[in-house]
Amino acid sequence: MTQQLEKLSAFVDGEHHDPDIAKSLTQDPGLADKWKRYHLVRDCIRREMSADIHFDISAEIAKKLENELPMIAPTRTWQELPIVANVIPLIKQSGQLAVAACATAVMIFSYQSYNQPEETLPFLTAPTEFGPQGGLAPVSLSRNQGVDREGMAIVLEQQRQINAIIEDHQRQLKLKNAGQSKISQTPEAEPSADPAQK
Repeated sequence: MTQQLEKLSAFVDGEHHDPDIAKSLTQDPGLADKWKRYHLVRDCIRREMSADIHFDISAEIAKKLENELPMIAPTRTWQELPIVANVIPLIKQSGQLAVAACATAVMIFSYQSYNQPEETLPFLTAPTEFGPQGGLAPVSLSRNQGVDREGMAIVLEQQRQINAIIEDHQRQLKLKNAGQSKISQTPEAEPSADPAQK
């Protein structure tokens, strides 16, 4: 068949003159169809095409439609509904805002907790008592059954006095350090050039 198509192509181009091809064109409808197509292509290449071209492709289309499977429209899923399509971006944006709000809250709480002033009173807590086994004693195992309110008041007053003395000492150290830094920053006095003072 390929040799016959090559001979037909050469016959259309005027390169081959074989009377057998002319007979086969009248007997074979497939070869006659190729003959028409070759002439159509030749006319298109040479720009000799007429404006009124008639193609009859309805038979081929009808044959292909018979063999084609029927199309079934897919059913919609819940994700393709228009309401869901409008809600999903809103949920994404609100999720992003929630993450940003959580990160901001964590930053604020951590800043507040890490930047609290330290306690300056070192003796506010009561001393721990050790139990009979050497560990901390539970509350129910208190050695002092009766609470001596006057003794407790005296101990608290002593702790307040000690705290006041420590705070006063720390203030005096700060003042002393501030005074020494001022002295070291002032320029030293130049020695006088008066020979009478020597």
